[in-house]
Formats: sequence, structure tokens, C-alpha cells
Amino acid sequence: MTARDTALARDTALTWARARSAGPLRVPAGTPAPAGMIKLPDAGGAEPGGPGPASPASAWLVPRVPETADARVLAEMGLPGPLLEQPNDTARMLAAVLRCCWEDPLAPVWPGVSAGSGPVLAVFREVTGPRDDAAHRRAAVAALRRLDQAGWARWDEPAGTVRLGPRVALWSSGDLATLRQLWRSIQAPERTSAIPALQPGAPEAAGPASPPEPAR
Repeated sequence: MTARDTALARDTALTWARARSAGPLRVPAGTPAPAGMIKLPDAGGAEPGGPGPASPASAWLVPRVPETADARVLAEMGLPGPLLEQPNDTARMLAAVLRCCWEDPLAPVWPGVSAGSGPVLAVFREVTGPRDDAAHRRAAVAALRRLDQAGWARWDEPAGTVRLGPRVALWSSGDLATLRQLWRSIQAPERTSAIPALQPGAPEAAGPASPPEPAR
């Protein structure tokens, strides 16, 4: 093995280690995709789990796993499973983000469009059902933060905007067929500034939560 091969193997191992601990990685656009990962152009917005706007010169590295991979396979690869805490609220929030940020269900789901957190909150309220306003907002904040940290969504809290996260680019054609049906079953969000946005620093709901990947 040459010195170049050794350096490449080391960089690949380090990238995978970072992905196992932090999920999808934002990198300079010129960074090659290591074996077993795909590279996606950055759609803009804040980085999941951290501050700072995206750069047009950046991209995402997302681990690619077999469509039939179950929890055991993911564990062997050192990757997090699809289930998050509070799976019901988290899945409903992911559905709300999908409805607001995927304008055309016949178009590719990634990168989608940016949506205000207010309309996303309104759709979440519709799919969640009756709940007092404070509890509703706590649940929404907690679910969005879980999705953001896991790479399913990207919430720019200071700007009050939400986008789909890079992990959605790995959904299979079968997943997308099911999600298109879900998309059509949810009422379109109101595109109005009159809907109050979620405020940065809003308290989180107690308890765990995270959305399962669509069944494969």
C-alpha cells in the first residue's frame, strides 16, 4: 500500500467515525465521497445541530446503507437506528416538514424548499390533534430539535425557517411512493406571515422522541 493509499484509508476511516457520531456531515464541495457514502449539494440554511449558514461551496456526506438494512446491520456499521425518542410526535413533525418543504411530490424530495416554522407548526397541530397551545409548542420544539440533530430536518432557529435534512435523500422509490400518499392526505400549509413562528430557546417537552425511517 502506497503512502497515498494509506492517507486515503485514514481519511475514509475518520470520515466514517465522524458520521457515526454526528450523522450527515457538511464538507467543502470539492471533498470526494468516501466509499459507502453519497455526496449531496448543500441546499442552504443552518447546519443541523449547530449554528452558521451553509455556503454554496459546501456539500453533505451521507452514509449509504442497503435498503434492506435492519437494526442489527446498522449496529454493525456503527450507525444510529431509524427510531428516535417520542416516535409519534417526531414522525408527525417529520410529516409536517415534508408537507411544507416538498412543494411538488413529483419532484425529487431533496433539497426541497425552505418553509417558515409557523406554517410547519400549523400543519403539526393539524396532524397531532387537540392540545393546549403551550404543550403543542413544547412538543413541536422538541420534535424539530430531534429531527435537526438526526439530519432528517434542518431548523434555523434564529431565522425561523425549516428545511428537509440530507437523510431524506436516501429514501427509496418505495418509500417515496408511500410518502406521496401521505403528502396528499395532509392539508396544504397556509403561506402567511400571520402564523407566529416558533421562538428560539422555547422549552422542550419532557421525554424522548425521534422519527422512524419509512418501512422498507
